[in-house]
Amino acid sequence: MENLKVAVVGAGIYGIHHVDVYKQNPFVELVAVCDFNAEIRGGIEKKYKVNTYATVEEMLANEKLNAVSIATPDHLHVEPAVACINHGLDVLIEKPLATTVRDCQIILDAAEKNQVRVAVDFHKRWDPAAIYTYNQLKESENGYPIRGYMNMDDTIDVPTKWFKWGNASDPIDFLGVHCVDLMRWYMNCEVTEVYSVGSKKLLPSLGVDTYDSVQSIITFENDCAWTLENSWILPSGFAKVNDSRTAVLTSEKYIRINNQDRGVEMADKEKTHTPNVFFFNDFNNKVVGFGADPINSFIDSLIDGSDFVADVYDGLQAAKVTDAIHESLRTGERVKLQ
Repeated sequence: MENLKVAVVGAGIYGIHHVDVYKQNPFVELVAVCDFNAEIRGGIEKKYKVNTYATVEEMLANEKLNAVSIATPDHLHVEPAVACINHGLDVLIEKPLATTVRDCQIILDAAEKNQVRVAVDFHKRWDPAAIYTYNQLKESENGYPIRGYMNMDDTIDVPTKWFKWGNASDPIDFLGVHCVDLMRWYMNCEVTEVYSVGSKKLLPSLGVDTYDSVQSIITFENDCAWTLENSWILPSGFAKVNDSRTAVLTSEKYIRINNQDRGVEMADKEKTHTPNVFFFNDFNNKVVGFGADPINSFIDSLIDGSDFVADVYDGLQAAKVTDAIHESLRTGERVKLQ
């Protein structure tokens, strides 16, 4: 069997991980990378020895491909994804699938029309702590969930320094969608109601017109209510770029996760760091960790025909919840989902 010919669209802060993982996967031939930034393209050509393109259209016209990763900024997923889907290619899209329900539906409709498969990189599903929690909840034969709590927060550097597109996103689209997907996965049912409040002061004062922090109560079909907190204004001096915790109380168990402290500390002349050693690590000339796992899992599923761990339907359902959160923020009312 010939290796799958794969390309990556968007080779920035996160997309470069897709480039690395595909380059190292023994069942993949990385043939092209597409990015509008000429400096990025030059670096890719020099280091990885693959063709690069400034536009998706040019790449599709010149390369024979089997699959593509879409790792463009969150609000710019739909156009390159649909172009690749219409070209008959299977696609892996970085979370979120898209930032609106309408765009998610466009991607889903295009996939069904062209009979191709779409996976979503909700990489938190591969986190060992999340897998353990999922298995614990699944194994509770007579237990039932009573309440849940999850927060995921980033430092203020993310919307002000890392990205030039902070105005086009918010802590719900960038962080909350991860949490919503994990909650759906844990609960094995859908959301029925959302109520949210938010703060929009600090970032607008710095020229980034978006929410600082959002808090939500999310109720599921099984009557379990989750509290969700997302922000991206933690101080720059925080020990890690992000902070995340989970707590699930059931009739039988109480599960708590501290994702901020993964058991490793490193101090330098600036501060103490608590790196997430399970996310991405370089070992034996390979990228390992649960950041790489979903990319390799995408390839495995294409080869053996198995179901994706997170697919286009999961992306759409998560978007319905984040859309309801935004509606609740706008109206100040509880929002019921169909």
